Amino acid sequence: MFRGWHSFRGVDPPFGLLELPSFNQPRALRLCHRIEMALAEGPRSTIWTELRPAIPSVTFARLTSYAGVEAKVTASWEDLCQLFNSDLELKRKTGERAKQTVENYQRTLSRFGTFLAERQISRLQDLNRSIIDEFCSWRIDQVKSAQSLGGQPSLYFDLCQLHRVGAFACERGLLEKNRFPTPKRPPLKRHNSRPFSADELARMENVAQREPGHPQLFPCGDEWLPFWLFRGTGFRPEDAISVLWQAVDFQAQKIVHVCHKNHKEVSIPLLPGDQLRVRLEAEYRRRKPLPTEPVLLNADTGRALTYDQIYGLIMKLGELAGVPDANPYRFRGTFAVDMLLRTNNPFYVAKLLGDTMRIVERHYTPCVRELQEHNRLILERNIGLSQFVTVASQS
Repeated sequence: MFRGWHSFRGVDPPFGLLELPSFNQPRALRLCHRIEMALAEGPRSTIWTELRPAIPSVTFARLTSYAGVEAKVTASWEDLCQLFNSDLELKRKTGERAKQTVENYQRTLSRFGTFLAERQISRLQDLNRSIIDEFCSWRIDQVKSAQSLGGQPSLYFDLCQLHRVGAFACERGLLEKNRFPTPKRPPLKRHNSRPFSADELARMENVAQREPGHPQLFPCGDEWLPFWLFRGTGFRPEDAISVLWQAVDFQAQKIVHVCHKNHKEVSIPLLPGDQLRVRLEAEYRRRKPLPTEPVLLNADTGRALTYDQIYGLIMKLGELAGVPDANPYRFRGTFAVDMLLRTNNPFYVAKLLGDTMRIVERHYTPCVRELQEHNRLILERNIGLSQFVTVASQS
């Protein structure tokens, strides 16, 4: 058995000795012969890709460095993941990336790594368009399976993140060209956050006002308080679940909350007579909570609502109101459209949402009937430049 340190023929003394794994003698001699051939052929030899899984990584790195082999020729998916995760962790510590964003990237990397392992693909150079298309089919089958978890990133989300990983590989010299194409954005009408129509919203409001009560097992009397919170804030589910009473300032008439996704602070106005303010004041008088308690409680357990519970409650309200596909995410788009109609100020609406102007213009302003009708009414009520015509011009 060959074990420990071995020297190679034809290698200068400054290069030193190299560590090889334990093999039987014939196999070790064959491996030494392949290494000598790769060194003789130089950095362009195709043998380097065969040697990578056969010898220790430290030994392989020293050999390729000595031979002048470019990293992109032998880089593996695992190498790219290690570099990318290190970069993500650094950006998380400096505040450039949120913790949730890092976790989303790690899930996507793990998912794609599983796909590659099933097909015994390890080198970045082996990735091509057919492999990416095969991953799309594989991912769609996963999403449609009964074992798929709700709330996981969609195929589009996965491809967006993989495209960014590919761009990172190009920046680090591991790839000459990004192997992950830019995915096509799905239509807004199929988007999970598409707004409710005015009629759908009115039906849900009627149900929530007609049946507000709940058995007084715990000091929480409004079963539909989550609906009013979504309706009046446009919060994402994670933010609605985690918002505390200390964020609700009745005196200043606003809710100040830091969003989980991007750590942006939003300030939502509590308008006098608005249903959200009325319900929050009634809940506060009923519970007399501490500032550090969550606003939303499970009326059956007296504990904070979970994601599944809040999702199921909105679905239940949609069924009672005859609104199909009701889910918490749709209130974000509904709130954006409502505020655009009220203020006609996309910049202010972006501040309320904790988003950018680009997101508001891309997601909420186009193809919304209410906004188009609002603009038509403005055109009918104003005469534009005609109002500035002088008397002299008229005569």
